[in-house]
Amino acid sequence: MQVIKTNLKEIFIELVKNSKEKIYLSSPFIKENIAKLIVENKKDWVDCKILTKFTLPNIRSWWLDLESIQYFTWKDFSVKNISNLHAKIFIFDNNIIITSANLTNWWFFKNLEYWVLFQNNSEIEKDFLNFYFDKNHNLVEEKHILKIKEIISKLPKIDKKEENLSLDENDIFLEDISLVKKSLSKWNLLTYECINKIWKNIFKTKDIYKYENLFKWKTPKNTIRRNLQELRDNWLLEFIEKWVYKKLWL
Repeated sequence: MQVIKTNLKEIFIELVKNSKEKIYLSSPFIKENIAKLIVENKKDWVDCKILTKFTLPNIRSWWLDLESIQYFTWKDFSVKNISNLHAKIFIFDNNIIITSANLTNWWFFKNLEYWVLFQNNSEIEKDFLNFYFDKNHNLVEEKHILKIKEIISKLPKIDKKEENLSLDENDIFLEDISLVKKSLSKWNLLTYECINKIWKNIFKTKDIYKYENLFKWKTPKNTIRRNLQELRDNWLLEFIEKWVYKKLWL
């Protein structure tokens, strides 16, 4: 184990360049120029996997650049969304880093950050891959990027200043939720309205089943579950665990 406190950017680039098999990165926040730095320095054949927090509040508050994710997908990186991600893990072949740093300009140029470097730690890599292959964590595709761009384009602008440290993505409130609702299908909107009737912020699927008579289908429970998944894909719900969701518009 080695603790690294200086020359982080230089060491990071060297690790990217020297990777021959895999680059696995977990970071809730990613900026476009850092994404390009990674792509420009990696070898073409290296397997690249990204875990990030691809949520509407995170993107709208400028902590996660949509352009960074789009650039990764264009360059054949596989990107998975974990809505409650906080872990920062960088894996370069047998070199594994646990850090306080996100893949942002603050890390490279301003913050005081620490790395703990391990070699040949199979447990950390196993954890990363377990998160990556968890079926509850969706692959981020071009259609998702275009959809969230459409939603954000209809919302009031937030000043894009990375120096604005008071802008916490967890505190972003969708004050214009009505604009987001307009992008929903008829049945998604009905599901949203039913969820709004549930007083709890975190609720279970069974809580919404009491409204199943409103869904004019032969299998209303199946329709509700499908709509919950689609609302999650529209960044209005966070999946907590099986049958449990959290509202993101409160």
